[in-house]
Amino acid sequence: MSGISQDCAVVLENISAFLDGELSATDCAAIEAHCASCERCAPVVEGLRRTVGLCRSARAVTLPDAVRQRARDSIRRLLDEREH
Repeated sequence: MSGISQDCAVVLENISAFLDGELSATDCAAIEAHCASCERCAPVVEGLRRTVGLCRSARAVTLPDAVRQRARDSIRRLLDEREH
């Protein structure tokens, strides 16, 4: 990860674990302190935090069978195209 500081690299490498509450209190505090003063990391962490929050609060939607089948067919076609 050239062009970014070691602290930024640590944040980026641990961002998912940080947002999921999987890091130690010490590691979380270090990331929070870094983000408080880093113009590059703060918006990245905040944006992903909001995205995760929206995903967690979204209700599950059951798609009609026809829509699910079209999606599967489209995915299969795309995968087949990549293989050839």
